[in-house]
Amino acid sequence: LARDGTSAALNAYGLARTASLRAESLAAIGQALDRRDVSRAALQAYEASLALVNDAAVRAAYLDLKARKGFRVVNHSVDADLAEPRVCVQFSEDLVKSGIDYASFFTVDDAAPRAITASGRQICVEGLEHGTHYRIAVRQGLPAAIGDTTDSPVSLNVYVRDRAPTVRFTGENFVLPATGRHGIPMVGINAPTAKLKLHRIGDRALANLLSGWNFLRQLSEYDMDQLTESGELVWEGEIEFPGEENREALISFPVDEALPERKPGVYVMVAIPEGDQSESWNSKATQWFVVSDIGLSTYAGEDGLTVFARALSSAKPLAGATLQLLARNNEILGEAVTDARGRATFTPGLMRGTSGLAPAALTAKGAGGDFVFLDMTRAGFDLSDRGVAGRAAPGAVDVFAWTERGIYRAGETVHAAALARDEAAEAVENLPLTFIFTRPDGVEEKRAVSDGRALGGHHVPFALQPNAMRGTWTMAVHTDPKAAAIARTNFLVEDFVPDRIEFDLTVETPEIAAGEAARLSLDGRYLYGAPAAGLDLEGEVSVGTKREWEKFPGFLFGLADEEVEAVSAPLALEPADDGGRATFEAAVDALPSTTRLYDGKVTVRMREGGGRAVERTASFAIRPEAPVIGIRPDFSGAEVAENATAGFRVIAATPEGERLAIDGARWTLTKIERNYQWYRSNNSWNYEAIESESRVDSGIVDIAAGEPAALSVTVGWGRYRLDIEDPDPAGPVASFAFNAGWFVEAASTETPDGLEIALDKDRYEPGDVARLKVSPRFAGELLVTVGAERLYTTLDASVPEDGAE
Repeated sequence: LARDGTSAALNAYGLARTASLRAESLAAIGQALDRRDVSRAALQAYEASLALVNDAAVRAAYLDLKARKGFRVVNHSVDADLAEPRVCVQFSEDLVKSGIDYASFFTVDDAAPRAITASGRQICVEGLEHGTHYRIAVRQGLPAAIGDTTDSPVSLNVYVRDRAPTVRFTGENFVLPATGRHGIPMVGINAPTAKLKLHRIGDRALANLLSGWNFLRQLSEYDMDQLTESGELVWEGEIEFPGEENREALISFPVDEALPERKPGVYVMVAIPEGDQSESWNSKATQWFVVSDIGLSTYAGEDGLTVFARALSSAKPLAGATLQLLARNNEILGEAVTDARGRATFTPGLMRGTSGLAPAALTAKGAGGDFVFLDMTRAGFDLSDRGVAGRAAPGAVDVFAWTERGIYRAGETVHAAALARDEAAEAVENLPLTFIFTRPDGVEEKRAVSDGRALGGHHVPFALQPNAMRGTWTMAVHTDPKAAAIARTNFLVEDFVPDRIEFDLTVETPEIAAGEAARLSLDGRYLYGAPAAGLDLEGEVSVGTKREWEKFPGFLFGLADEEVEAVSAPLALEPADDGGRATFEAAVDALPSTTRLYDGKVTVRMREGGGRAVERTASFAIRPEAPVIGIRPDFSGAEVAENATAGFRVIAATPEGERLAIDGARWTLTKIERNYQWYRSNNSWNYEAIESESRVDSGIVDIAAGEPAALSVTVGWGRYRLDIEDPDPAGPVASFAFNAGWFVEAASTETPDGLEIALDKDRYEPGDVARLKVSPRFAGELLVTVGAERLYTTLDASVPEDGAE
């Protein structure tokens, strides 16, 4: 009925010829929309009605609706567990992003606030102190992004309590060196003492530990009870935290005193502060570690698993280390002993196990009971920034499949072809291949078998039916139809008319400064070869934003939640000259205001004589107007596991793409929560979603011009955003949004530390000698590996501080 009432009122408004009738229709529209809980549109309808006729009943309905669902204060929260506490006020609508001084609408104890931050639907009052009562007033007239304002003042009486007793470890220092004094840094806040429990999981229980989900996570009391079933409690006690109230106290836990004799396995320490009021299922401060002088690195390929063991104290190869490869079901898949170069190899078959026989851990035992292990279930290093790219190694048979065209009409014949080659690129003859053609709806249309007698070449004609389904078809090639496809390609089936012209659009200035014009050239031709002389051209240039910068792979620049509309302008283009060519400039008068990078795009259309157009698009880079900050997560997919440590790398760059140092950059970790406010309307219960932000942690990070700054934070379940900003209010800012607690696949964007190296040539012929120049920052031991789908050769060398060749 409410929907029909809205339609009837709209029809009445369209037929009304007087102001009073239009005002009544608008009031009816507002009433109907209110019943449908379309509150914003209902308010606008009431406002339009009152603008025509100031009716008392309509105004009463308008004021009642605005009090219930208009722009208003909906909640407030106190972030007391921060070093700098704050009180945040949540509103029902988004706030104005820029140009409004919200500090003028707030008072703290009848005085101006020290600091105000506004974001989304929330305004936070900062500069407060722990253990203090405050009276915060919000004045009426505070504006929202939709143009509405608050109608009445709001007064809040809040108490900022002292910080809750907490204890945490400073990072993921998983492997502690075997030489020197062993200490694990700990930070305590308002905790005079903390109870510590130290467990050991033996080397024979590692496979089960790594196959579970607790490893390297922050543990709850229930998890610790489960831990006693697979491990043993080796030490329990208390530790004191001297320091001021509400301030961090840093101490070091002496591992040598607690563990004078260490046994093989992994250790996990859990700390619970005195006065802890958290629930038993909440995670506690947890530190996993081993103490060892053995460093392991592995290379997996078609030749198996190659392991290198080196001493962490000297980087020298470790000979005689005993290695064991463990499966998920705790079976010992294989054993090996490192040679004089610290190298050992496990056969390829051991790495092909599935389910319970899949590799889970690699353990190493050295002299004096030294022990370490490597988790084989985690993803390896991402080496894409070192030039390692391309498709995965094909295996024993490599098949290249294609069709002679990418698009066909119904009733035509698709000529499918494939070449079969072995790992030495030799033809694989007499190998039957099964070609399976699948329709766009996933239904198999046809399968055919080719024997491949012609030097491993295969040809299969596939005649499309006159009524063949339009869309994207798939061709899969199998050596065994019951196994996965070893090659796959797609082709289109559409009703199309081929183009008669084509043209190339080239950007002559691939990068420009803000305010400059990009220069482009065009070269058109008919498909039969003649130049596209005199054909009309039209197009436009647009400038949007992007977060990726090709000079810094993996880093994201600017704010994650920024919404910026692209600006565009038409291009005044002359027809192509007698040679089918044209040269022109593209520019926009005003760039969008953004913290991100600019992304320029030019779209040009060339029209045939009949009016049909062919379109091409080209992109160009626009240098930012000011320095920028980039964030790269050490995980993939913007997701981390619950109670895990999220790692980040941070850089700063100039508009020219040069690395920049920023001292004292401030970082903030914010948790984004969505709550639901229930209300009763028209004899039924409804709700509205309210998003609020709470600051979880903050600190200072120094961004260097060399290596990216490292930052790690521990997160529980939920949505988070990491913000990094220059200490200068006018400086650059950046943020990264991510989730914690959802399913996370085994993937990694972690990369090993970079070393400046250079080869004397880009390409080598068989028999050539490659010369490698190494420029380290300090003297050390060098391990050079050369490989592709397998490890071909390795080289050990001692490199002085000034480098070597």
